[in-house]
Amino acid sequence: MADVNSQSITLGGGRIVGSISVNGGAIRGEGGPLRPQLVLPVKFAMNQHAKGAMIAVTSLTASLGLEPHVSPANAICQPISLQLVSRFPVASQLYAYESMVEARFFLSETEVEHIETRRHAANSDVFTMHLSLDVVVAGLKPHNGPSEDDFPWEQQLGTFAEVFPFWTTQVQPVQINIDQSSWVNKVLPGLGYDQLRLMELKFPPPLPDHGNAASQFDKAKRALDERRYGDCIKECRGLLNMWEKQYRATKDKRLAEVIAKDRGWPEDDVRRQLLDTLWKEVGDVANAPHHPEGNVDVELFEKRDARLVLLLTAVLSEYLSEATRI
Repeated sequence: MADVNSQSITLGGGRIVGSISVNGGAIRGEGGPLRPQLVLPVKFAMNQHAKGAMIAVTSLTASLGLEPHVSPANAICQPISLQLVSRFPVASQLYAYESMVEARFFLSETEVEHIETRRHAANSDVFTMHLSLDVVVAGLKPHNGPSEDDFPWEQQLGTFAEVFPFWTTQVQPVQINIDQSSWVNKVLPGLGYDQLRLMELKFPPPLPDHGNAASQFDKAKRALDERRYGDCIKECRGLLNMWEKQYRATKDKRLAEVIAKDRGWPEDDVRRQLLDTLWKEVGDVANAPHHPEGNVDVELFEKRDARLVLLLTAVLSEYLSEATRI
């Protein structure tokens, strides 16, 4: 399990009044594909105070990034601001006191994909993010009711407090360590991102070494999103053709034979048949909309058909990218 890092809340004079930490294992995704949100439970541990010296965090501004020093230039999404004045949920007590506040970051689909690209590039079982924090800390002077005859508010309005903000508060960025398995199981489903994945399949997948391969894949994915399922399958056909050109495969020298030679598979290796069968079946379906004379109506394809062909094309692309070239 990933460890939990914390950072001190320090006032200008060097006095530590508490700490902030985020447990990477408690992060979750919410909102689905329409409003993806990354929810970070931020824990405040406030030091105990002497009688009459209550201190509270009254506001929090947070930025999320993938680099140790988060700045507006490298933040992965818009920063958020939280007001913590109502009932002062993060205030010190006469004893050590902990409280939890949820920092909710709204993400675009592009931002989710950017995080995923960086996560897959991490050569570790732990994925690291960084939370940059700007907090306002204030001293509180609580009152239970009017202390003077000319006090303008009625006592039944409840407890109130005088708030004295400190001019300088420092909190170093908090490092958040997230187990890869926890991210896949707890975060991606809530973001709706698992709807575009098969196990740990990367989107976009590794693509053939052709100038328009990325745009070809984007066209296929866009066609799926726009419910043009026949067009999605047609665009997959172009990607399959690019792989065949890259490996110089022909009708007489099938792609499975080329890969088998590259990887040193024996003639009776079952992987030859597996790759050959998958490639042929996916290719036949991908070619169907391109050949109207084959009596295939492109309108018959449904979302499940297009998604299956797109996923299989991506899986095959990932598989071929790992082949050893001659």
